Amino acid sequence: MVLSDANPFYLGTFLVYLLIVLAIGAWAYLRTETIDDFWVYGKELGPGLATATYVAQFVSAVSVIGFIGAIYGDGYSVLTGIVFGLVLGTAGLYFVVGRVRELDHITLPDIIADITGAEWSRPITATVLLGNAWAYLIMQLVGASLLVTTITGVPYRYMVWVIGGVFILYTVLGGLVSVAYTDLIQASIMVTTVAVVFAYFLVDLGSLGAINTQFAAVDSTNVAPLGDGTYTLFGLSASLIAFFGTTFTSQNQIILINATRNVRTAKATLAASSFVLAVFYVLLVVVGAGTTVALVDAGLAVDNPDLAFPVLITEYLPTTIGTIIVLAVLSAILSTTDTYLHSTGVTTARDIYDYFDPDASDQRLMRISRLATIGFGITATAIAVDPPGTLIAIYEFRAILLTSAFLVPIYGALYLRGVPGTATLAAMVAGTIIGVGWEALGDPFGVPATILAVVVGGTLLLGGVAVQRQRPDVPERSGSS
Repeated sequence: MVLSDANPFYLGTFLVYLLIVLAIGAWAYLRTETIDDFWVYGKELGPGLATATYVAQFVSAVSVIGFIGAIYGDGYSVLTGIVFGLVLGTAGLYFVVGRVRELDHITLPDIIADITGAEWSRPITATVLLGNAWAYLIMQLVGASLLVTTITGVPYRYMVWVIGGVFILYTVLGGLVSVAYTDLIQASIMVTTVAVVFAYFLVDLGSLGAINTQFAAVDSTNVAPLGDGTYTLFGLSASLIAFFGTTFTSQNQIILINATRNVRTAKATLAASSFVLAVFYVLLVVVGAGTTVALVDAGLAVDNPDLAFPVLITEYLPTTIGTIIVLAVLSAILSTTDTYLHSTGVTTARDIYDYFDPDASDQRLMRISRLATIGFGITATAIAVDPPGTLIAIYEFRAILLTSAFLVPIYGALYLRGVPGTATLAAMVAGTIIGVGWEALGDPFGVPATILAVVVGGTLLLGGVAVQRQRPDVPERSGSS
């Protein structure tokens, strides 16, 4: 496709969208007065705005382009191995969010420093979180650029820089103020649009039963819960734990929880978000099956699964519906990209710079936060020009990283009495090394990296408890309140 072939409606929609985004960023810049405003909305985020922000930052390029592409390639096993774990994680977070919010911190490293008594853990934890956020940014930029390149004809290598530049500028201007207000609109657009496409497929392809039958006719393994060897029961357990764990350990989730007014608001946010996301992902899975059936029947099959949804938009759907979907997908991508860009700035300034310079002024911390956002955004964009894998592959890697490093050490330490801080930190370090290293080796002996990391982390925590009971002179920090 060349630029002259681009659909003017899609190109116009994209340009208007960029202008609106920049306008909101400029407006939010005028409303941001303090570092707390920039980082955590002054800790005054209400339930409606918080729920919209949670849903919007949860739904990403992977949720729309990546998941639909994965269903196109692997069928319903994506629902079993990934979506189920994510939704369970959001529901499970409801039961621990009170303890997290009561600590009244800003970031995950703040919490870890509190429960371990080791302030020096902040920059170490922050480094892992920045690696996760960086991978997520790459994934988001790839998804956005694939979509916009497909619909406008502008070469991918140029479009990724245009999108990256706009997202960076928008986030640097307004911080969480711009993120929250934009996400209120974006969450509504995303959920409504997926419902519209779902309804369109019901009319175009028939009932739910008809879509499922045609999906199975394309490949009988499409409707198998574990796919065609995509998951073993052991591998499924590891995948569920990994994606369950990311909900508990993502820096942006912790920042959002601590931006709410109080524990009651945080719990209301998680309850409402769990319901909305459960409905959204059920609809999205059906849309993925419908996309597969529509493209195959129309002779529009693609080799790259990540292109399945963009091709559906440009080659199959009516232009009116396609334009609406473009807005929704761009909203999904922006709503998560700005959140992760924002978290990289907060993490760098709060958990690294502030540790080494505790007397830094609020103005200096805000400047460092903005500079870090620019730096991580530019490097992520550069990598996205030639991405290292599919969206789902990158998504799975960061799920393993987060869960292996933080799930058992942090929440075990919050709820178990008598865990020494050193045991918590040892479990974090061991989990990170084992999770990433074992995955890089290809899961030797058929043992998934997440399972091994979780077992080792749990063993170290329990060992710490045993030492504490035998040696009461060992400082006790975790779970002691």
